[in-house]
Amino acid sequence: MYTLNISGHHVQSGEEVQELVKERMDRLTRLNDQITSIKVILNTEKHEIHELIVEASVHIPGHDLFATVKTDKQLKPAVDLLVGKLEKQLVKHKAKHTGRQHQINAQDVESSVEREEQAEFNELVEREVL
Repeated sequence: MYTLNISGHHVQSGEEVQELVKERMDRLTRLNDQITSIKVILNTEKHEIHELIVEASVHIPGHDLFATVKTDKQLKPAVDLLVGKLEKQLVKHKAKHTGRQHQINAQDVESSVEREEQAEFNELVEREVL
């Protein structure tokens, strides 16, 4: 389970907004169940046009993912785009880390002397000397 922190700067983050964000962020846990926390920041900028900025940071052990989306006052599409970006990052992260195979340890590799001794032993066993 993860903790979800939603904050709004110059934006009202009422129950509807929080439910929408929580519902969309729950999709991320299907891709990676090790998510420990998600922080979402909703912000508006008033320059020439009113722009909605949605940012999120997702923490998983050993790594943080971050995404941001800027749109024109449309919350649902902005959150969907944000989740899409985070999903891509999670898939990429998962592919990197699950693709790692067991690293060969120097102790796991037979030396040439050990191979020769094993071959001699196998030969003696075949001749039924041992």
